[in-house]
Amino acid sequence: MTTFRSCLGSCLVGVGILALLALLVLANAAYGGEAYCDACLGDSGWDPLKKLDEIGNPNAGKAEVMPGLSTAQKNRVGIWKQPLAGFNKTNASEEINSLQENVPVNNTTKSLAEKIEPRKMAEENTSIVRSANARGLLAPIDEVSSTDILLDISLNAPVHIKGAIAIPYTEFLHDGNFRSVEEISEILGKAGISSEDSVDVYGECLPCGGGPAPAALTYLIFKSLGHKKVKVLDGTVNDWALAGKPTANETTVRPPKVYLAQPTNDSLASYDYVESGLAQIIDARSMQDYGNGSIPDAINIPADSMVRDGRIKDEAKLERLFAILNKDQPVVVYTGQPTKGSVAWFSLKLIGFDVKLYSYENYLINQRTAKQAELGNATA
Repeated sequence: MTTFRSCLGSCLVGVGILALLALLVLANAAYGGEAYCDACLGDSGWDPLKKLDEIGNPNAGKAEVMPGLSTAQKNRVGIWKQPLAGFNKTNASEEINSLQENVPVNNTTKSLAEKIEPRKMAEENTSIVRSANARGLLAPIDEVSSTDILLDISLNAPVHIKGAIAIPYTEFLHDGNFRSVEEISEILGKAGISSEDSVDVYGECLPCGGGPAPAALTYLIFKSLGHKKVKVLDGTVNDWALAGKPTANETTVRPPKVYLAQPTNDSLASYDYVESGLAQIIDARSMQDYGNGSIPDAINIPADSMVRDGRIKDEAKLERLFAILNKDQPVVVYTGQPTKGSVAWFSLKLIGFDVKLYSYENYLINQRTAKQAELGNATA
């Protein structure tokens, strides 16, 4: 498969090829050869007022290294460069797994949920209201159909929704690039998914703090394959268990099927489209990254501000977050890597925007190429 950099500036023909290479651009920009787990971070407590106060602070955004940290905490600080705030308690997934090991097989999941230490759910998480448009993208836990295929894309999840199949989202990647349409189709088919199935995607990258980013990215992949009936589960496996629904320590194996993709690039932006001026540009990176350089006229709205407690925020809050945008004009949203960018893309689609995802690295490379061409013409 052609590498990201070697396909720059190519004139591509055919919807399928466009979709493939657009995905490749996003993936290579994201991982630089590795599937870094910080790509799957969700809400890290981004506070616009606090961030404004941090401008000029050379230590803004740096994690404080403390003695006596657990392995997970050391990884969070040392590898993923995230603060420890909110990461001191046992992950709820580990809590459920620990309980399940001591619960007889014939016990109901309701009893399991009752054994979980009661926790006060954040007000904005328990009061989330979804519109009819949102229900076309998100599957409410109480409305999941028995005929839907539940796809867990987590990395090494300790507990699963009962009956779910598992494909870690990293299976769709190879050496930092998205696999080809043919390879992804084969993966889905072997897992028992056809292009006609109704799929509900869920799961988190638990080592790096959780959040819906990997599920949003997988949803985007499905859409780029032309899959019609796919949604993201509106909640985590913990929310599922707390709702009294069955979980299991193992996933299900389904008979293989044939997956027939119909690729489309409707969700992905090109450099020429970004430069055309037709779309409003959103930089969904952190304020620090935005301050170090951005696409001209881009508005900074970090992807972390769109997530709370592992779920996409209430639509009313998203509407306020994106109030500066004109809904009658298309939007391009970009990050340095596509996983968190997918959260921003998904959030904008949730409230009815015509939105495409883009890669900041692709923009920089195209800018350098254009400048080199100008210098070459000037010296010719």
